[in-house]
Amino acid sequence: MQGIIVFIIVFFVVVTVHELGHFIAAKRSGILCQEFAIGFGPKIFHKKIGETNFTIRLLPIGGYVKMPDNVFDFNNDVSPYDIKKGMQISLKLDNNDQVEKIILDKSNDIDLLQIEVNEYDLTYNLFIEGFTNSGQDLEKFTVRKDACVVFSGMEEQIAPVERMFSSHSWGKKFITLFAGPFMNFVLALFIFIGLTFVNGYSIKDPIIGEVVENSPAQKAGIQVDDKIKEIDGVTISNWSDISSNILKSNGNQINVKIERLGREENLQLTPEVNVVKTEKGEEQKTYKVGIAAKKEYGFIKSIIAGFNETLLYSTVIFKGIVGLFASIFSGGFSLNQLGGPVAIYELSTVAAQSGILTTIRWIGILSVNLGLMNLIPIPVLDGGRIIFVLYEAIFRKPISKKAQYYMTATFSILLLILLLAVTWNDISRLFSK
Repeated sequence: MQGIIVFIIVFFVVVTVHELGHFIAAKRSGILCQEFAIGFGPKIFHKKIGETNFTIRLLPIGGYVKMPDNVFDFNNDVSPYDIKKGMQISLKLDNNDQVEKIILDKSNDIDLLQIEVNEYDLTYNLFIEGFTNSGQDLEKFTVRKDACVVFSGMEEQIAPVERMFSSHSWGKKFITLFAGPFMNFVLALFIFIGLTFVNGYSIKDPIIGEVVENSPAQKAGIQVDDKIKEIDGVTISNWSDISSNILKSNGNQINVKIERLGREENLQLTPEVNVVKTEKGEEQKTYKVGIAAKKEYGFIKSIIAGFNETLLYSTVIFKGIVGLFASIFSGGFSLNQLGGPVAIYELSTVAAQSGILTTIRWIGILSVNLGLMNLIPIPVLDGGRIIFVLYEAIFRKPISKKAQYYMTATFSILLLILLLAVTWNDISRLFSK
């Protein structure tokens, strides 16, 4: 149960922050946001606030901000809604006899006007024409710019052409698309700054900040503030040198030269050997001596450390993404290189077991990962749509509607297939342990 709760929190925070970036940038650019959704699939909650429906959907595999875009309605330039000539619908008129609501759901409300659709335009000229009085009269009604269409129990505001995503400048479109990944990096940055402010910043110098009770280091006589000068005759200049030389010991006794209060002293200790199993079931040895680096505290240093940590994880994840694509062409690709919702759930459970601070750090790492993954230049992701926008900026015209539609649809199908394969692989791996 703990794992499920943590997974929901982690997923909700990371996805919400990402979509909030798109949402804020779109609203500031004048782009209509019809829906702010967390999850995909059937909706389990929705509430309309202003122009936007805020929804939570069943499948925890992402989220989206629905911004109308006539680029993807090239077969129906008038309206994205499935309204057909001869269709029976209901209209709610305001005091000026302009259409306030178009109800596609069945309704017995006697205050609504029942019409049989003849012609309509909910994008450019904003009108709807139909037969009233049992088909005897043909009337034409002006549709308000903020009118709503009611379908499947949800109201959605119509999108006049000037409010559509595709009607805005390439600069506004670029900012709106990039804002989602950018917010993920901002979230990670604030998390890493906060954690460093609370936990302190480990200095690079090989100075002991903590000695674990009953550990090999304590038994050997190592104390807080000791500076490690050598391990088995090898000069130690930074903390990473300590880790690498302990690993080289293979669990055998090592000679440690320390400096304490200006005096040098030689101590002997034997690292503690721990055997852990990898995801593939292979045994792997780790060696511990029970020491931790000395830490410093301070607001400015926390900011610097937060930036460095964000950059570190960004670099590691970016190299992983590049390596992933390289493995596709080299023939070394494996589904084990990827992780879907099941893997995120599993890792969230492990993080939760290690405490609240580890869980918060995991949110930061996952946020960086989501930001970078969304910048991959394939059409269904933000990165692909950014490529479309940059093409428009360079060549002063957008890529054709059909090309954008078919490329996006194709990659959407491929990504869905990949997601299903990765999820099945994660489930199989989980139950094979």
